[in-house]
Amino acid sequence: MKKLLMLAAAFAGIQASALAQTELSSFSVVGRGGVMNTFVHDFQAIGVNPGNLGRSTSIVSFTIGEGGVGASTQAMTRTTVNRFLEAAENKELTLAARRDLAKAFTSDNVLNAGADFNTFALSISLPKFGGLAISNRQRALSHVAFNKNFSELVFLGQDAELYKQYAPGQTVYVSQLFEGTEIKASWVNEWNIAYGRKIIDLPLLNIYGGAGYRYIQGMALYEFSSKGGEVKAYSAASPILDIDYDDYLNDPKFTYEDADGLLSPVGRGHGFDVGLSAEIVKIVKVSASVTDIGKMTWTENLLQAQDKGFKLPEVDGSEEYDFSEAADMAKTIIDSALVFSPVSELTTDLPTRFRAGVGVKIGEKVEVGLDYVRALNNAPGNISQDFVGLGIDVNPFSALRLSTGVTTGAGDKFNLPVGIAIVTPVYEFGVSTRDVTAPFVEDNPGGSFAVGFLRFKIGKPKVL
Repeated sequence: MKKLLMLAAAFAGIQASALAQTELSSFSVVGRGGVMNTFVHDFQAIGVNPGNLGRSTSIVSFTIGEGGVGASTQAMTRTTVNRFLEAAENKELTLAARRDLAKAFTSDNVLNAGADFNTFALSISLPKFGGLAISNRQRALSHVAFNKNFSELVFLGQDAELYKQYAPGQTVYVSQLFEGTEIKASWVNEWNIAYGRKIIDLPLLNIYGGAGYRYIQGMALYEFSSKGGEVKAYSAASPILDIDYDDYLNDPKFTYEDADGLLSPVGRGHGFDVGLSAEIVKIVKVSASVTDIGKMTWTENLLQAQDKGFKLPEVDGSEEYDFSEAADMAKTIIDSALVFSPVSELTTDLPTRFRAGVGVKIGEKVEVGLDYVRALNNAPGNISQDFVGLGIDVNPFSALRLSTGVTTGAGDKFNLPVGIAIVTPVYEFGVSTRDVTAPFVEDNPGGSFAVGFLRFKIGKPKVL
């Protein structure tokens, strides 16, 4: 199997232009830069705060084929990205250009990328019963971080500073040299159900509670990381990704999953969400929840590696450096240092997060919300930094909703989101981006886009 698959994918993701690491399945959420904790209701509350289903605004609400993609990098400038693309195309890198790239790629956030897609989502809200929602979602997330030694080895070869400490041919270890380096990626197929209802009804205060459950089919998982002297390296992939496992088929420890269905998952798990929300005098909203509590168990096409060490390659330190040598160097490091072997089972945590928010309605046309999200573990797919955001929805007239705000964190810079939606009593269409400036700025370039054109509502909205 090609063990450098995810590293190559990370480079390819940067070449394609970059994404972000928060929820992208809702165009209205993306238009506020990911601010959602007090805004979402109906099926949008799935995975955020199921308590908000108790204050759904429609009797029936559903969407089909809504989602988005995005990426971001804190490591590079727009100039560096262009230089990287030119080098990849022209095959030549001068020593000065290689030094610039090695410096740029030394970062805790080389790339944060994600894609969310709701194949369908449906919610029903009835008096005294509360709100019930179901959905199916595809979710893919990745995070890449390189430390100085890894980045310099890839781009500088024998010009890397560590060659002053270790001689070519000397055996060194991943845990010894690559502290802080991470390449993580996951792709899952989720089946969700959530329920919420009003639990306290007072003249000036309403409190709602809810819970959600998801059955998760694991389609792909990869981790290569060195943290605190511990090296983690494992992978599993559905046969629809067409990975070559021929070298392991005769190993009795290897459980091979052949293509026997549309998705053919190689892992399975269960997740839970719990949440509370409150409305104070019908104007102020408060929300708190914990999401993605649970674990995944991977049992098919599963490989795990140990840090066996590798010999520092002897590389020509000439001024001119063929670009393909950078990929060869990375492959040499991983292929020789990490010895993959089949394992029968691997259990990983879900990316558990704490969410909190407060929102205020200003008249009938403006709503403002402040969000905070914190990762509660370091599981694959979790955010790498705390997220903070301010979001605003404005309805200048009944058929138009404009969204904006300012957000930061989750491995990203300060963003200026923008969203626009056409809103009628029964239909919504919208497009949005997490940062309207990202494709054009010099520092920390990126891009994101979300769209939904089949979102419907049935039943007169409640007055909140």
